[in-house]
Formats: sequence, structure tokens, C-alpha cells
Amino acid sequence: MGQVAEHNAANDAIAGRNRTKLRNFQEANRQYDREVMFDRAQYRNDIINGDIDYDTIHRSMVDQWTQQDQQLKELFAENDHNMEKALIEMYENEYAGTQTGRTAARLAGKSAVKMGQERSRGLHNLMMAEEKAITAKDVSRSEAESKVRSTYEQVRFAPVHGLTPLAPEMEPKKSSAGLILGLATSAVGGISDFQSSGKPNIFRRKE
Repeated sequence: MGQVAEHNAANDAIAGRNRTKLRNFQEANRQYDREVMFDRAQYRNDIINGDIDYDTIHRSMVDQWTQQDQQLKELFAENDHNMEKALIEMYENEYAGTQTGRTAARLAGKSAVKMGQERSRGLHNLMMAEEKAITAKDVSRSEAESKVRSTYEQVRFAPVHGLTPLAPEMEPKKSSAGLILGLATSAVGGISDFQSSGKPNIFRRKE
């Protein structure tokens, strides 16, 4: 009876440990599923944020180009205003040149020279401003492209979740062969003890 009880207790302990392993395995799988779900949700959110960043980068670049074009237009308008002012002064001095005297002739010639200088300076400033605007646009485009690549690298690859948890190695129950062998050994030992101790002869006559 002791051997049977010990055998059953050992199997009960093994079954308990196996149940614990199975519960831990199930919990590990649930944790894995939660992590996969959260990673996928985060990745989708990153993609949405990436699209927003693309739009923001493009809009910022267009705004910079618009500002540069506006500054260039202002420079052209200012140059036109200066040319108009210099032209008016030249005509005023030419009118004075129709009068007699050296001073009137000198003023008329000076106005023509000043008009040429103003025109030359204005064209030079406009050419430099236009080159500066083109360079600034190239720089802003390069910065935008760099930001777009950086944003793309953040969502380039989907998350890799790895392998699922490995199933635990279950502990086998103790074989009944050992119990049977132990019981047989005990039975044989008991018979041997019984025979060695001698048994009473119930058929022997009393003298």
C-alpha cells in the first residue's frame, strides 16, 4: 500500500508541474499576441504620422519658395521704381538742357550718366538676387529631401515579432512497471519470509 501511495503521489506531483508549465506557456502566448497587436498598431500609427510629416515637409518647402519669390518680386518692383525715378530726373534735366548756359548743358549730361548707372546697378542687383533665390530653393529642396528620407527610414520596415514561445517539455509520469516490479518483489519477499519462519502442522498427532 505504501508503494502504491508513493507512486500515485509522484504522478500527482508530475501532473501538477505539467499543468504549471502549460499555464505558463499559455500566458507566454497571450503576452506574445498582445505585443504583436501593440507593435502593429504602433507601426500603423507611425505610417500615418509619416504621411503627415511628408505633407508638412512639402508645405514648408513650398512656403519658403513662395517667400523667396515674393522677395524677388519686391526687388524687381523696387528696381522699376528707381528706374522710373531716374528717368524722370533725366527728362527734367534734359528740359533744363534746352535752356542756354553751361550749367544747363552739364546737368543734362549728368542726368544721362546717372540714368545709365542706376540701370546698371539695378540689373546687377536683380541678377544677384535671382541667383540667390535659386540657390536658396536648391538648399531648401535638399533639406526637404533629407527630411523625407529620414521619415521614410523610420517606417521602412514593418516590425519583426520573432518566433512564438516554444512549447514546454512535459515531464512524463512514472511508469507502472516499477510499481508492479516493486509489488512483485515485496510479494516474493513475503512468501520467503513466511516459508522460512515455518508453518504449523495441523495434521500432526499429539502424543
